Amino acid sequence: MSDRSDSSGDLLPDCPDCGRPVVGVTAVGPTEGYASPCGCQVPPGLIGEGCEP
Repeated sequence: MSDRSDSSGDLLPDCPDCGRPVVGVTAVGPTEGYASPCGCQVPPGLIGEGCEP
């Protein structure tokens, strides 16, 4: 997994499904969520676990 920087210098994780940078995850249930902006379905805690908000 490679990290990319956004305009503020924060590191953006890659989507585990498509590899595009993820800016957020919308949780729609305890085990279901969607990565933004790609829209891939991912578990809510998978991306950003251990990262500071």
